[in-house]
Amino acid sequence: MRKRNPYKLTALTAAIATSVLAPIPGNAYETQIGDVNVQVDTTLSMGFGWRASDIDYEGVGPLSAFAAGKYNPATGEGKTHRHSTGSQDNSNLLYAKGKTFSEIVKGTIDVDLTYQDFGAFVRGRFWYDSRIEKGNGGSSNPPFPARDENGIRTEPNPKLGRGGEILDAFVWGDWYINDMPLNVRLGQQVISWGEGVFFPNGINTINPIDVNALLTPGAELKEALIPVQALYTSLGLSENLSLEMFYQFSWEETRTPGCGTFYNTSDLVGYKGCEDGFYSLGTDNGAIVPMTMPGGPVNFPGSAFNLPRGEDIEGDDDSQYGIAARYFIEDLETEVAAYYVRYNSRLPIISGYAPSLPDTGLSIADASGNPTIVLPSSVFNSNTPLSVVRGALTSSNPLGTVFLLPSASYIVEYPDDIELFGVSMNTTVDLGLPGGATAISAELSMRKDQPFQIEDGVLLAAQLGLPSQICADASVAFDCYSPGAFQQGSYVPGFIRENYYQGEIAFIHFFDQMLGASRWKAILDIAFAHADVPGKDEMLLNSGYNAALATPYFPDAAWFPLDLFNPAVSQAAGLPYEDDYYPDRTAWGYKLRISGEYTSVFAGVNVTPTISFSHDVAGTTPGPITNFLEDRKSLGISAEFVYQNAYSVKVGYTEFFGAEPYNQLADRDNYTLSASMSF
Repeated sequence: MRKRNPYKLTALTAAIATSVLAPIPGNAYETQIGDVNVQVDTTLSMGFGWRASDIDYEGVGPLSAFAAGKYNPATGEGKTHRHSTGSQDNSNLLYAKGKTFSEIVKGTIDVDLTYQDFGAFVRGRFWYDSRIEKGNGGSSNPPFPARDENGIRTEPNPKLGRGGEILDAFVWGDWYINDMPLNVRLGQQVISWGEGVFFPNGINTINPIDVNALLTPGAELKEALIPVQALYTSLGLSENLSLEMFYQFSWEETRTPGCGTFYNTSDLVGYKGCEDGFYSLGTDNGAIVPMTMPGGPVNFPGSAFNLPRGEDIEGDDDSQYGIAARYFIEDLETEVAAYYVRYNSRLPIISGYAPSLPDTGLSIADASGNPTIVLPSSVFNSNTPLSVVRGALTSSNPLGTVFLLPSASYIVEYPDDIELFGVSMNTTVDLGLPGGATAISAELSMRKDQPFQIEDGVLLAAQLGLPSQICADASVAFDCYSPGAFQQGSYVPGFIRENYYQGEIAFIHFFDQMLGASRWKAILDIAFAHADVPGKDEMLLNSGYNAALATPYFPDAAWFPLDLFNPAVSQAAGLPYEDDYYPDRTAWGYKLRISGEYTSVFAGVNVTPTISFSHDVAGTTPGPITNFLEDRKSLGISAEFVYQNAYSVKVGYTEFFGAEPYNQLADRDNYTLSASMSF
């Protein structure tokens, strides 16, 4: 019986591994200790990234733009957009054009031990990014940065700029059971299933993605997936049929860009070091906010309008497992596979808790500490119905429940119990193109009960007793404070569960001896998504950017404090309510990458130019799945210079455009330069 390689790569996967973010082969250190073969691969690199575009103040919070002198509705200077909010702009405001957003030195070390049919593999990495460590992006902004109780800026978290960790650490063995080859791996490892290439949220969902690592200059493919503790087995049942299974022992989250780092687009959610609350006015706890009250002007502390962040709810370590079957159809030279995976979400969801009053009543002081709004404990305490509290606060203004923000909270959670069903295929087909056959792969998956993020304004409205679709079926329609709905401290879910479908087809073709290159590699990846979500008139979902609410009677979370206190400054009454770029049920797009191989161009140096282009053609996916934002595009151009397969220098430029002002990366164009050596 033919023995299957447990690390077998499909033609598609192999092409990706050798052409996209691939490390230089290098000259690994290899030795023999008795019967044990030892191989050590080391890669050291350094990289720099520079911002290439100016800050687009239309996409930042209105008060941040006003404080920076880029927006003043009274004079008509500048403009801001109804989707902008002060809780998504810190990272954007921190980095100035022409200044670096990353200055990183890093390394990875692989140790591979083999003894007969057994072995062990360990991979570790370390990094130091002086720009993140210093927390200085060359800009005097943001005007209202996140600070701790001592007034020290907290974004970006210096811990994101330095560290080290063990990635893979597993043992493996090969056996035969009744002439059937068996491979077993135990430990911290990457398990790659499916035929996805460039689009996330497909079948390959066992390991979370380290987005932070992928976005650093000089990133390598082996840094993309976060290894997890698991038991993995692969059994060859016949020449053509194999069975794979895994059981995961630990849960890990996807590492989204950390708050205060260049690519982060939310001050609420990010890997390590985010603000400790939602700043409705875009200000930190130490800011002074002048407000016009019925009795005259009052200076309030920024903390009077901040929604604190509660304790995160992480995914469960248990009940994560999967099974896959692969069959090779010899007559068609095609491999087909079927998959089942049960896992707990790696993507963050924002939920919250309704206000909870202390038994001492509610007292809101001005900036000098003088009580300005007082609800006495004799009437208002932890047992008082929220409708009664709202009535007292809104007696003079219908939006007075804004003062309940500090007694409510939001949380970040990772819902459990998602089931994935999938099928895939890979083959080669002669399409008549120069260079021979084309590798084609495809996959289709369905996620049962995928959590989808409710629009943050709808969630916040539910917490504060403003009209919200979350309570459409309450005893008083849309009123979350009506009898039988939310009580003080009630959990307010920020998501709904619906089925999600995603399909992907990829083509890889090699063109030999063209345009002076020994070989060109072209990869075209097309994907679509369909979510069984309700229409926005029934439940408004989040699409991965901050937007004003589509329905006029749902006040906008980013603007209603300004509407309440400073309508002349906010300009809100004169701006139309947004109804664009909210999620669609169906969306699709494509990504294209073309790279050439020029050998010995000068002094033995090989040159690899690469052009990448992506286009979200139609539709917008609901968060936390952010695959598509209609008409969003990006263009990447790079050139890598390699000497003796051990030394490399790479320069690149990336431009983001389209879907503006909803595309929050549209003003994050950048240049990168990296160098590496492998030995």
